[in-house]
Order: sequence, then C-alpha cells, then structure tokens
Amino acid sequence: MNIHLIGNAHLDPAWMWRMPEGFAAFSATCRSALDRMKEFPGFIFTASSAAHYAFVEQTDATLFAEIQQAVREGRWEIAGGWWVEADCNLPSGESFIRQALLGQRYFESRFGKIVTVGYNIDSFGHNKNLPQLLKKAGMDSYVFMRPQQEEKKLPAALFGWEAPSGDRVAAYRLPFHYSNWKYAVREKIELLPTFEHFDASADWMLFFGVGNHGGGPTIEQLREIESLQREGKPVSYSSPARFFASVDQANIPTVREEMLPHAIGCYSAHSEIKRLNRLAEIMLAQAEAAEVLATMLGVPNDFRNGLRQAWENVCFNQFHDILGGVAISEACDDAISMYREALSIAERVKRISLQRIAARIDTSEHIENLIVFNFTAHERRERIEFELWHPHASEKGEPIRAVFLLDEAGTKIPAQQIEASGKIGGDRVRFLAPVSVPAFGWRTYAIERVIGEPLFVSKPQHTELPFEYAAAMIVRDDSDTWSHGEQSFMDFEEPFQVDSMETHEGGPLRKSIRVCSHVRNSRMEEEIFIEEGSEVYDIRYLLDWREQHKMLKLRFPHGCKDPVATYEIPYAWTLRPIGNEEWPGQKWVNVSERDGSHGIATVTDSKYSYSVDENYLYVVAARSPLYAHHVPPHDIKPGEQLRSLDQGEQAFRILLIRHDGNWSGSAIAQIESPLIAHLESRHAGALARSFTGIERRGCGVHIGAIKKAEEGSGIIVRAVECAGEASESDFAFPMLGVKWNARFSAFEIKTFEIDRGTVSEVDFLERAL
Repeated sequence: MNIHLIGNAHLDPAWMWRMPEGFAAFSATCRSALDRMKEFPGFIFTASSAAHYAFVEQTDATLFAEIQQAVREGRWEIAGGWWVEADCNLPSGESFIRQALLGQRYFESRFGKIVTVGYNIDSFGHNKNLPQLLKKAGMDSYVFMRPQQEEKKLPAALFGWEAPSGDRVAAYRLPFHYSNWKYAVREKIELLPTFEHFDASADWMLFFGVGNHGGGPTIEQLREIESLQREGKPVSYSSPARFFASVDQANIPTVREEMLPHAIGCYSAHSEIKRLNRLAEIMLAQAEAAEVLATMLGVPNDFRNGLRQAWENVCFNQFHDILGGVAISEACDDAISMYREALSIAERVKRISLQRIAARIDTSEHIENLIVFNFTAHERRERIEFELWHPHASEKGEPIRAVFLLDEAGTKIPAQQIEASGKIGGDRVRFLAPVSVPAFGWRTYAIERVIGEPLFVSKPQHTELPFEYAAAMIVRDDSDTWSHGEQSFMDFEEPFQVDSMETHEGGPLRKSIRVCSHVRNSRMEEEIFIEEGSEVYDIRYLLDWREQHKMLKLRFPHGCKDPVATYEIPYAWTLRPIGNEEWPGQKWVNVSERDGSHGIATVTDSKYSYSVDENYLYVVAARSPLYAHHVPPHDIKPGEQLRSLDQGEQAFRILLIRHDGNWSGSAIAQIESPLIAHLESRHAGALARSFTGIERRGCGVHIGAIKKAEEGSGIIVRAVECAGEASESDFAFPMLGVKWNARFSAFEIKTFEIDRGTVSEVDFLERAL
C-alpha cells in the first residue's frame, strides 16, 4: 500500500470574498506553495482552474514564471482542465465543453501540456454524462468528493465511471475531505483502515492543506508528513496524475450512475444568477451561429476575441458556489455584472452579424420587410411576435387597422394585434403572425399596413383553460442556503389564492388567460397563451416574491397513473424515481405514463430545480434562504443584518406541453433558440429573400453548436444523439459545398470541423482525431 498525499489549496474565489480578494488569495497561495517547495525538497503542489492562473499571469509575471518552472520540474501539478471548478449539474452540455476548451487550451499554451485529471473536489454533485464530457476533452480520470459515502453508496473509492454513451473515466472519491479542517494528516492516515472501502493492498489518495479558501499546505503539515516518513509509514508526496498512473484499473468496479444528491438548495438559490446563466448560454450560441452564417455568405465577420471573453465570464460564473447561488451578496453582484457583460457582447455580435446579412438581402420590392432568422438545424413553423413604430397614430390620428405579411409567392398572412411593450397609445404596436423559416437561415416577409380606424384583432372573449390548473404552493424551508442535509422540499404550507382568472387576449391565432393570485405578501400573474390546434401552452409569469425561509413550487398535474419521469441533463437525459426528492435539471422535464400513452412536459427559460410525485410535476420558482448562510458553523445571533434571496419581482416563462404517445421534444427550440425578427428597409442586394444554410436527415440527432474554430478558417459543428439509441445522420452545408454522414451511439457527442471544403471529426479541444 502506498498513500499518495496531495498538497492542495482549494480556493473558492467568490464565496466568502469578492472576486478581487479571491484572486489575491490565489496569488498569495502560489507564493506560499513555492516557498514550501524550497524548504521541503520532496513537496509537490496541486492546483486547478485556468482562470486563476490567467489572473496571476496578467498581474505578476515573475510569480507566473516561477509557477511555470515548478510545473516543468514536476513539483507543481496543474489539475482539472476547466476554466474553474464548476457546478457539475447546472451548466449546459455546451458550457461544460467550453470549460474544457478554455481551460485546456490555456494550459497547453502556457505549460506545454493539457491536463489529464478532471478535478472538482468541492462541487455539489456530478451529472452522469460527465465521463463523456471529460474524456473527449482529454481527461481520462476524475477526482471528486461529494456526495460523500453517507449520502451515496459506491462500491469502492476508485471505480470506472461510465457515461450513457459508454465513455469511461477512472474516478476516485476522496475520503476525509480535501483539507485538514477536521483531521490532521496523521489522523487521516490512522483513520484510513476504518474507511468503509479500505483495502490494505490498494493505493490511496489523501488530500491535505489549509482551509477552504487558499493558503495551501503549512510548514507544520509538511513537518508532520516527514515525521511519518521517518517512522516508515507508507506515505509519499504525490499528485492526482501520479496516483492514477500507479493504480491498477483493470479490475475496478464500474458505476453508471449520477453522483447525487448533495446540497439540493443550490439548484434553486438565487433566481437572477440562474436566469442570467441560461440566457447567456442561449445568447452566446445564437451570436456564434450568426457570426458563422455571415462568414459563410462572404461577409467579413470575426468576433472570436470578444466571444471568448464572454465565454470566460460565463464559465467563471459557473463556479459551483456562484452558479449555485450560495455566495455572499457582494460576490453575487460581481457575477451579475460579468453575466451582463457577456450578454452585451453576445447581443452586439448577433445584431452586427444579422445587420450585415440583412444589408445584402434583396428587399427592393417592398418598403418595409420582416426578416426572420432561424439558428436551429431544422425548419421552424411557429408564430412570431414583432413590433412596429407608427407615429401616424398620434400625429395624424391614423392608427393601424391591420397588418399583413407577404411571403415570396405574394400570399397574404394576417397578423393578430397584441399588447405592445410600451404604453404610448397607437404609436407602438405589436403583432403576432405565423411564419415558416428554413433551417439555419432566414425568410423575408413584406409588411403591408392597413390604415384606418383601430380594429383590435385581440379582444377578450370567454375562454376556458384547456388543462387542469393547480395553484402554486408555499413550502416551508428552514434549511441554510445550500440546504445541507436535505433531500426534498415537500413541507407544504398553503397555496396561492386565485384573485381573478380573466381572458386577456383573443383572436384567430392566439388567446390568453391571465390568472392573478396572492399569498401573504407575495403576488403573481400568470398569462397563459393558447394557440389554436396546439398542445403547447406558453405561460409567462410575473412574480413579486416577499417571503423569507420559504419556497414557491409551481404544480402541474401530470394525470399519469403509473408515471415515469425523465430529466434533461447536460447533452443527455436520465430517468429518475417518482417521489419527494428534489433533482437538478436543465430546461425540460417530461412525465409520461409508463405505457407511453400520454404525458406532460415542461420547458423552462430559467429554472433548474424539479421534483415529480404521484400527482404533480413541480418546478421551484423562488427560494428565500439567507445569503451565504452555512450551517454549521454559523448560528444566527441577535441583531445580525439578515438578507434573503429572491426578494422582489422576477419574470420567467414555462412551456407546458401535453402529448399523446412519447414526447418528441417539440417546442424546446422556442426556449433554446428563439426565432429572431429583424425589420429591414427597401434596398437592393445579392442575397435571396429566403435561405437554407444546413440540410440534415436522420432522427434523434441535435445540433448543439455552430461556431468558428478557435484557430484558422474552419467552422465547428457539434452534433448530439439525443434519443438515447444508436442512429446515423446526414449533414450538408450547401453554401460550403460539403456533405457527410455520421453514425452515433446512444447520447454520443461528435464534433466536426468544416474547412476549405473538407469535413473532419475533432475532439472537444478542436484537435484532429
């Protein structure tokens, strides 16, 4: 037996500190580690997170050069090939790939190598697709700690962790914590034989270092280790890479499960940060696609540096305590600023790219045009909202009577007038119209205004809800910000009381019912939009939340006698048990009858916390623990200033989808990649009024990203098998003159690079396979 002792300095850059303080602490930790190396010749230091190293490089060139030298000498191991130690449930599948793309490329450029050991020793749980996301980014092993043995039983500390795709990494769950907050190094070694999975013939890895927020190994700890060595104990300074290289992985057990649960409150704490994360992921995907579309059409368009900065912001904020919503309020404010910078960059890139395309589309036949862009890889037939400026209403007393859209064939498509965003009379008018938009392209519609007496197509009329309505519920929640020790939130107190349920919008295309309700000091409006012939109900919420130590759970009766619950996870999905347990999810959850006869699904634009019992699908809409309240060690004392999360107004959106048979994932694109309406004046242009950028055949394969390659002139296309079964798909980009076929195993992610008329498969780091 050999015990590998890993000297580390786990650093939470923005939990107890604001970001500048956290980075300064990392610099101080680096200096301390380098000093210890001089004093203890055998000592090896391990630290993760490319973002931290990038900060040191930017602020202290001398210190950074010393770190580079220590890495070359094998005294310092860079671990965890991500930008930060991210939350491992809440980021999207594409975000996990960007964590590695940023982190690994940074490490390779500064240290001459990529990292082979994934490293998230403090993250609160780990989605079951993580082995694929690690393996295809160059990491074949993984170190984590949570959930711990009392939370989730595993067959061994070292095991083969296998994703649904079949990708496998060697994983090791740390015993006795990653620091010495409870046990000294000697105590850990003495306790090791009591560990449930102890095997005297196996190698073990134990971590040591000070605290939870930097500092690293101390002189006292290192002297203790050298004393143990003199006593003949089987201990050595080591690193995670050395440990995995030394162990026999041939006969370790295989685990195909997700590593949950731990700290379930992190799935719902701080609604604003979670909303901004989802929005940033969506906006950046659209900005990258718009940049590619413009480039394909020969328009000079290169925003890679700005988009890289935006992704660095988003990836940094996906640090587990930040995206988990459990940081101090000042750190949360820093994160919000970084998200908004990323959103501003994404919006600017998208708008400039689209305007450059629109300026080259031939709109010469009509004075006013609506160009609708679609960045998904399939044709979309949906209704789209758009607004027009009409000063004639106030200046001449000539309001718009009606608006028609005209397609290429001259067919008139009537638009339904709906409520405008501004309250400025008839000068600002909003419409709803059905459109059909080609895959990864656009369609141009001429706008025809009819002037005269106002004729509001949308008129309230009697409409009944087409599904069973259940009022939202207040849930008691006395847990700390993380919800340590909890597995469910089902202590229901009282429902919202419905004050009114009235029709608000009515017309041939869409009707709506507005439900106003309250409980105690909180109020909520739900506007439920109903489209003729559709089982997709768009529910837009305006919540004014004023409760403390409570949770708001939305309830959707699923009507299944023998329900099966399916949750979206990063670039995959998984089945979870029916019961009271709270689970993290991405945008959607589906509940179906076991025989596949019917069910319901919800698709959310900003929520991540769900549960499903025998009667309802629940979505956590708001939660109000205290900011950064960790129990233990903190007990509230008289006179302390107490600030609760999620106070005040928030707006969000949920699609409720009833379906017969198995759900195909319909309507997800309305949240994941909304159609974009662009108003354009009359001018000549070389581009056609309609354009299809991608052609694809084959079911079950989803395009997750279309972006420029990090280097060179190539275009990256990410494809994901999302039906959970082996399949194949044909792809073509007619404008680029390329087409190819690819076979996929269940849930497999493939990345392709198109460059100069050829297509090749690459890994997540955009290296040739």
